[in-house]
Amino acid sequence: MAQAPTTRAVTSRLPSTRESRPALIGLAILLIIGGALASAWLALQAGHRASFVQVDANVAQGARITADDLKRVSLPEDFDGGIAWADSSDLVGQSATVRLLPGTILTPDMVSKKSGIADNQTQLTIPVDSSPFIRGLQPGAQLALDIGSGSGGSGGGRPILAELVSVGKADDGGGLGGVSSGTLNIVVSIDISCLSTVSQGIADQAVTPALVGGTKGGVVAATCGG
Repeated sequence: MAQAPTTRAVTSRLPSTRESRPALIGLAILLIIGGALASAWLALQAGHRASFVQVDANVAQGARITADDLKRVSLPEDFDGGIAWADSSDLVGQSATVRLLPGTILTPDMVSKKSGIADNQTQLTIPVDSSPFIRGLQPGAQLALDIGSGSGGSGGGRPILAELVSVGKADDGGGLGGVSSGTLNIVVSIDISCLSTVSQGIADQAVTPALVGGTKGGVVAATCGG
């Protein structure tokens, strides 16, 4: 009589602590390496930023800038036109060429080493065609502003004397008053009596600046009669 085959029980065995230890060590090494790589990536990303100067308070046009008016802001290091925070101490005591609002990133054309606005003087920003001549002008240059006929005259037809405060950077489009690309802003100081005439010329886009070496002879009007 045939005997029934004997069935052997198959049992599973959990890995011992000694066997699982290498796997845990390997996982820990991977986590450490991954954390180091992540830290290195963050460090590289941080290296692509730089500190620039930002306005932290309202500063009126012509007012002197104080250390409390400025703060540090982190921006991409290729941010174009901003003043590096390392140069912030040089800004203290300079004058604002335009009204500065909190949050504004300072650019060189917004400040001037010249003192504040003199008595009976005012400052205006004029958009003009960008050219090597204009870009090469230095603060303090004496200019004659020729106002086109659309402004209704310029003090008996004579150009108006102005002193250059600063030259901005070229505008890429959509500039002040809807002017087209290829323009930049210059800030000039003029006699207060010429404010309405020059302002109208700016509105008409009819102001042409020219460099002059003197104002004698009555060719250029230092003031505008009313």
